[in-house]
Amino acid sequence: MTETACPNCDAPAPPGASRCARCGYRFLEDGAPPIRRPRPSGRGLAAALCAVALAAIAVSAAIVLGDRGGDDDTAMAVALPQPAHLDVLSDHPLNRRGIERVLTERYLAVPDDDETDVRCAPREPAPAHSVRRCHILYPGGTDHTIRTVVVITTANGSEVLSEP
Repeated sequence: MTETACPNCDAPAPPGASRCARCGYRFLEDGAPPIRRPRPSGRGLAAALCAVALAAIAVSAAIVLGDRGGDDDTAMAVALPQPAHLDVLSDHPLNRRGIERVLTERYLAVPDDDETDVRCAPREPAPAHSVRRCHILYPGGTDHTIRTVVVITTANGSEVLSEP
């Protein structure tokens, strides 16, 4: 049984296939040479590095020379949004049983427990990715012991975990 599945229709995909046999979805691993982007010139790179260095100097000077006459000695902290970190579950698309097995190993201490369960819905395809909602039932069986996670199949085919 293959672990690789089509990100569009969830059909099994043999290794090395360039298209899905069921829906015709084109896989990224088609054997074509990678696209090479032109490298920036040395002058352009040097100018960009100088601009970044000047900006860093300006910011540090503004901090050092900032509000010196104020009565309040505490600095105001600016809350910057932290980038979202997504956990990669697999580097290639997995079928439903594969995702359920990975989530069982990740979230359940005793994988073969009769009271625990992981169930994933079918993929919901989108233009650049697909989404799958999974429910993890912990021992006890009440609504308070159900955890919902979202598994996203990215455009490059990797499966990532997002917890709402």
